[in-house]
Amino acid sequence: MTEFTTLDLVGTITAALLTVMVLSYLLGDNIFFRFAVYLFIGVAAGYAGSIAWHNVIWPGLIDPLVSQELAGFLQPSNIVAVIVPWLLTILLLLKVSPATSRYGGLPLALLVGVGAAVVVGGAISGTLIPQSLAAMGTLTPSTLLPQAGEELIVWLERIISAIIMLLATITILMYFRFTTRRGVTGEARRSKLERIAAVIGQVFIAITFGVMYAGALAATVVILIERIQFLRDVVSSLLTG
Repeated sequence: MTEFTTLDLVGTITAALLTVMVLSYLLGDNIFFRFAVYLFIGVAAGYAGSIAWHNVIWPGLIDPLVSQELAGFLQPSNIVAVIVPWLLTILLLLKVSPATSRYGGLPLALLVGVGAAVVVGGAISGTLIPQSLAAMGTLTPSTLLPQAGEELIVWLERIISAIIMLLATITILMYFRFTTRRGVTGEARRSKLERIAAVIGQVFIAITFGVMYAGALAATVVILIERIQFLRDVVSSLLTG
């Protein structure tokens, strides 16, 4: 029990010191802040490397070589499952040298292509389609028509919310319209209605970014208050202990 208490005390004091080192950046860049940042980067890199080794490198490259018997390894499916990852890994490692970096283009292209496909697929299935369905849902009779026994103010609030959502969706999509006709000078030729809709969409985008920034700032303030409270509790426990 004594050993656990000692380790717990050492961990608490270390966390308090690192917190003070990070907060010392308020006085300017200094060696204590840089030490805390370098330590954080080193620990994060070590943790990421450990996760990559245990979850990717070992099960994908090493384990198939050491766990399979020779008879099972010689099967065509197993050979492909082992040789292809090793071949792509070796080609990717060739990017280290400028003389052989061109041979690493294939695995790099696969990584970029798969990553882009995941991002685009996630954006379409997680954002574009749900947003389009939500905009379509604002035009249903259950939204536009008042319900039985519903108060007028509640119905008006629902109508206004539906109109704002529909207007924001349409104007933002029109703001990001890149197929506009070009004039002789290369300027975009848009009608007055399109320009007004683009400006309204730009306003909605600015409001969205403002709300996101306010949320990030509020979360930062909450974390700062929590860290200050943590330092106060540590000092109080040390003085009273």
